[in-house]
Amino acid sequence: MEVSGSGKKIAVTGAGGFIGKALVTYLQEKGEEVMALDSKTLDVTDKAAVNGLPFEKIGHIVHLAGRTFVPRSWEAPAEFVETNTMGTLHMLEFCRLHEIPMTYISAYIYGQPERNPIRETDTVKPNNPYAKSKYMAEELCEFYARQFGVKVCIIRPFNVYGPGQKENFLIPQIIAHAMHQDCIQVLDLAPRRDYIYLDDLLEAIRLTVNRVQEYEVFNIGSGVSYSVEEVIETVQGILGSKKPVVCKNETRKNELNDVVADITHAGEVLGWKPSHSLEQGLREMIEKMKDI
Repeated sequence: MEVSGSGKKIAVTGAGGFIGKALVTYLQEKGEEVMALDSKTLDVTDKAAVNGLPFEKIGHIVHLAGRTFVPRSWEAPAEFVETNTMGTLHMLEFCRLHEIPMTYISAYIYGQPERNPIRETDTVKPNNPYAKSKYMAEELCEFYARQFGVKVCIIRPFNVYGPGQKENFLIPQIIAHAMHQDCIQVLDLAPRRDYIYLDDLLEAIRLTVNRVQEYEVFNIGSGVSYSVEEVIETVQGILGSKKPVVCKNETRKNELNDVVADITHAGEVLGWKPSHSLEQGLREMIEKMKDI
């Protein structure tokens, strides 16, 4: 399937990353023509490189390129602003000049929620440099949509997990410990998160192609939260293991106690809903990690 039947491709920035690599494969399996742009083929912080993209071949951009690891953002906030914010500005300017719609993959940016589940219209309070850099990029997206007519759809994924995710993220770390270590080590058992399986996020992104209106924002999550302890119990249940759990009782800076996404809007507008429960997603992820 071609983008809007135009014969043009979907350009995916950040195509070498966890989500980007999977998205390219997913879109191709759905019959889409894809232009994969990883960090070797496109540095989004280089305005000249962005301007040199073959605009005549692009019908839609999914902008994923960026820095993602929250602990690192506390150490190097300027790097996150340069890549996540300024890189997005360069992509938006490219879209403005060539009238190309864009799906921007943002992040959880609400900070400590005032209520659960969290709606897209709730107060945004970025509580780490990574979230702040993504929110500033969102503000640019809205400005370009309102003032220049660039069609932009923003996806706000909650806690994404799935095959191919680096082990410095919680769920792959828990699985790796449960499969290969004598015990499972975590910092804190209490925090609750809304975990969204990778394939469900990919489908939400796909649905935005050809459906981008003037400006739209969607939360993408499962609509349910689980504690770290519950994730560990589910992983061990799938593996049939009973390894001891070592908790360091360390609270991360600006830790959030509980977050849940209100996904009503994505259901109403995109016709999207998650198809994986936490157990189903973990089971698929574990099976694929066993094959590595």
